[in-house]
Amino acid sequence: MQHRLLPIAISIVLFASIAHGQLAHEGPAKAIALSQTLAPFDVSTIKQNNSGEQSWGMNLHDDGFTAHNVPLKNIIEFAYDVKDNLISGLTGPVTSVNFDVMAKVLPSDGGAPVKLTGQQLQAMIIPLLADRFHLKAHLEPKIVPVYNLVVARGGLKLKLDTSERTGGGWNINGENTEKVLAGKSCGITDLADMLSDLAGRKVIDKTGLAGHADITLKWSDDVAAEQGGSNVISIFTALEEQLGLKLEPSKGPVDTLVVDHAEMPSEN
Repeated sequence: MQHRLLPIAISIVLFASIAHGQLAHEGPAKAIALSQTLAPFDVSTIKQNNSGEQSWGMNLHDDGFTAHNVPLKNIIEFAYDVKDNLISGLTGPVTSVNFDVMAKVLPSDGGAPVKLTGQQLQAMIIPLLADRFHLKAHLEPKIVPVYNLVVARGGLKLKLDTSERTGGGWNINGENTEKVLAGKSCGITDLADMLSDLAGRKVIDKTGLAGHADITLKWSDDVAAEQGGSNVISIFTALEEQLGLKLEPSKGPVDTLVVDHAEMPSEN
């Protein structure tokens, strides 16, 4: 089974930013609805990045959004709060270029800096894409394979803290063929969302567990799995043995995003 690993720079911003802490993941329908209630960014620049760099990332700030060397599909994924494998229809020259993006909200009449939530800034990227890339898209619900995240038979191996949490986030790193997922002050629903990228399909939290914890998960990557050996451990086995959680295959309704139209960005 192939497991797509989310690039480190993106995995961090999707779950946390320095200014805004944990981002709630409520799906594309709510992201679209929220975007329609917000004023657009006051200034924005979008440029092609022809550096050939391998690294790329996105970030939210108190007053805006930046992206460096990012494919349009990943900006769409972030803006609409929808997983990469649930986006279809994006074609043409725009798919072979990476972009640098800067978008800001300016204080009115030289007043105090604007304070926006992470969800608001994230949703404001949707009209930015419509304006600059002439992006048009619609939601299409589908019944697709998913995983249900449940407590394993041996019981939960995490101690959850039910006090109010502040901040938190994820990071992925590794050495050789071992991957390490580390989460700070993360809830089980946050973990399910992260596993949606690592396991290759939507993961739905069915544990009913509240609270948060520092989480560490170690497993072998696809290269190690292909090479074989006694020390290879899949993310499924690691999840059960290390955290006391299990991924059960299932099917469920999921909103997919169909891109109807997209062009190279208009000039700044």
